[in-house]
Amino acid sequence: MNNSNFWLKYKPEGKFNLLELANTQRAITNFVKILTEKEIKVAFQSNNDADSFTNGKRITISSTITMNTIDSVVGTALHEAAHCKYTNFDTLKYLKNTLYTRKIESGHDIITTLLNFVEDRRIDSLVYKTAPGYQGYYRSMYERYFYSKTIDKALKGPEYRDENWNSYLFRIINIFNKNTDLNALKCLPTIFKAINLKNIDRLKSTMDSLELAITLYGLLSAHFMLMTPEERKSQVQKNKQNTSDKAPSREETKKAFAKQEQFINGKIHKAASSKKELNQIEAISKSNIKEDKVSAVDKNGVKRTDRKVHVVDGITKSIVDSNLYGIFKYPDFACNNNVNAGINLGKKLLHKLQITNEQVTLASKRLKSGKIDARRVYAANFENDIFYKIDRAQYKPISIHLSIDGSGSMQGEKWDQVLINTVALGYVSLHMQNIDLTISIRTTGEDPSLSSKTAHIPLLVLAFNSKKHTLSDLKKLAYFKVSGLTPEGMCLNALNQYIPSSSYYLDSYLINMSDGFPTFESSGFVYKGKSAILDTAKAVSSIKKKGVKVLSYFIETDVTSIKLNELVESFRTMYGKSATFIDPKNVHQVTKTLNNLFLKRDLVS
Repeated sequence: MNNSNFWLKYKPEGKFNLLELANTQRAITNFVKILTEKEIKVAFQSNNDADSFTNGKRITISSTITMNTIDSVVGTALHEAAHCKYTNFDTLKYLKNTLYTRKIESGHDIITTLLNFVEDRRIDSLVYKTAPGYQGYYRSMYERYFYSKTIDKALKGPEYRDENWNSYLFRIINIFNKNTDLNALKCLPTIFKAINLKNIDRLKSTMDSLELAITLYGLLSAHFMLMTPEERKSQVQKNKQNTSDKAPSREETKKAFAKQEQFINGKIHKAASSKKELNQIEAISKSNIKEDKVSAVDKNGVKRTDRKVHVVDGITKSIVDSNLYGIFKYPDFACNNNVNAGINLGKKLLHKLQITNEQVTLASKRLKSGKIDARRVYAANFENDIFYKIDRAQYKPISIHLSIDGSGSMQGEKWDQVLINTVALGYVSLHMQNIDLTISIRTTGEDPSLSSKTAHIPLLVLAFNSKKHTLSDLKKLAYFKVSGLTPEGMCLNALNQYIPSSSYYLDSYLINMSDGFPTFESSGFVYKGKSAILDTAKAVSSIKKKGVKVLSYFIETDVTSIKLNELVESFRTMYGKSATFIDPKNVHQVTKTLNNLFLKRDLVS
């Protein structure tokens, strides 16, 4: 079982898509932060020319991840995080200078490989002992890069038994493998004793690892210098005695060894992602986008419980820059004018709304218990009641979720008026103590999980929340580009969890503004017609069961192709008999309705 199953939300059948990569990036970043106690960026590879997997400040991971490789990717990231915490990168950076001062003028590449090997064993031992929760990831990493059937068989076979540097490097790198044969090379027992893997923790720094690497290099150099050509030839024959006949071919062994050397030297092949994909992954990560699964009924009346809706929490700069989903853009002059008009309208509304911030107090005097009334003490006798109590009551908090249809049919004057009035209400909510307003947009966009631009996904954009956002966040509503279809019921099912229930202490409302019927098509799934209308009605009913009051406004359009009576009946089937039809120029009716809600004088003590 994968260790990653404990935190992975989904189990992809193939290569991870962009959303899954972003979630994985966040999870690995958290692991790295816990291990290093530092803010170290974890990113995906954008090209294949980087030799170092980490430079101490940034960790790069492969963008080709499947359920079969996820644990090893996490293990590799943790391994690099251990370098960030325990390795002195200056020792690596100035290695050649150090060797020159020691008068070691050759063998720099070999010493570098030996140093990397020893340092890896040192830091991995530290993490393995101090963070047992990460051991499973480490095992997966070693299984992927070191423990393979090819290497296991090759250690018993005749290859890499010549008395040369290449053979010794192969045997040293795999010296911790259970199939290691210490008789494969004459000096290998001496090297094994010098490394002393069981007591690798005796090395306290990168410089200690370097000292050991230099020692190993010295032992082998002396060994080669003392051997005559005849002795070398005789020793090789002895080394190859009693080897396995079932060993892999020389090419197979060479390929497996090269993979190990690349890992040791930080040259792991990291599959590249395009710049666009990297920007989108970054946008997904920063925008806290998640994938919800909801139920929906297709046009044939068949209920599907695995329909996906992407929930976008906030509009960030990265999501606009990456053009994620194809629904965001920087606003033009007209959009900015609408936002400013909304703010000015909000200021006018706010001027009228004062009583909801008031607090009512009532002082009760001449009581037998409570606080002492100092003004009555001077005249008190043993029979007087001199205590008082103050009761306070305030206006009942209101939670409003304003959900807007952001499909392509809302373009033009309808969206302009909706934007102005929505910004006005958002401005009011930012300045009222007991009014919380959330603004969401329902639409569809290009699915970043799939490569095809024709593949769309239902979207629920949680664009503004007065509890955590500011005026600058409210202005970002202008960044939304009206487009897409109308996955009404699907988005409302996803929206339900973000709408609080009404109670004695809270009035909860859902305000809907839309202009069309439920419509969505993708990958053979068709959501429209009577079944979609009834499915939307069911979603609205589910929200109402929480005590939420639903007010729905249909912004009218040209209905030449649809009978008005049919349109009215269908809309009221979805949202109830109180559903209202308004002209685009009268969107301020919604603002007036909410203004009346703000002025409600329900008190709670």
